[in-house]
Amino acid sequence: MKPGKLCVFAVCLVTAAGCPKPQLVTGPPVDAGALLEQVRAAHKVPRTLTCEAKAFVDAPENGGRYALQLSVKRPASIRIEALTPTGDPAAVLVADGGKFALLDLRHNVFYRGPATPRNLSRLLPAPLRDEELVALVTGAMPELPEARPEKANRLGDGYLLVLSTARLAQEVSLGGDLRINDVRRLTSGGELLWAVHLDEHDDSSGAQVPRLLHLSAPKAKTEVDLRLKNIVASKPPPAGAFLLGVPPGMKVEEVE
Repeated sequence: MKPGKLCVFAVCLVTAAGCPKPQLVTGPPVDAGALLEQVRAAHKVPRTLTCEAKAFVDAPENGGRYALQLSVKRPASIRIEALTPTGDPAAVLVADGGKFALLDLRHNVFYRGPATPRNLSRLLPAPLRDEELVALVTGAMPELPEARPEKANRLGDGYLLVLSTARLAQEVSLGGDLRINDVRRLTSGGELLWAVHLDEHDDSSGAQVPRLLHLSAPKAKTEVDLRLKNIVASKPPPAGAFLLGVPPGMKVEEVE
């Protein structure tokens, strides 16, 4: 890992080690189902978001530091442009309607296929579905399909909400104003699949949009810091932002 990235991750680790963990506190019972609906209602906006970003990635593949242009539209439309140090496009990824395309100008290849976590990770390695990535960038809770609200407790000044299915569980740490602070996805046996910490929320648009996201995926040996700036929320991206055609003469590779 390069020195710059070491500093970023060291700050995260020191912060985590130096701050006491929030404690569950006693109080009136919290209805998990009602809290879930309140969280969903609190994060209906923004529907769209465009911003510049810096990504600091420590991973077996595609590690490094990237300048990005990012546009998303809920529920699952994404456009990520990775830039060279001089500001020229190095790669463009688009996901929309369950389909994925990646124009890799570094290797002169155009990839296309379904918008799976594996394909989305071809540019920014993160084991997330398209709708999960969009939700987190906009400050919302990623949905766990077919999950039921299992329990809710007070957590410091906020709440801890737990959702579960037969195979997976999701823990969501909330502030007192229902901002999303942490999301942890686990197996039913308690193995951590991934965790995302959201910080430095900006509420100027009327929504709680994070300006810092830190993703950890232990099994994939991946750590990602994503820092957002010049955020424009609730303004539609340019027409055609989520379309990507094959340039003439570009090699096309179909991926599963």
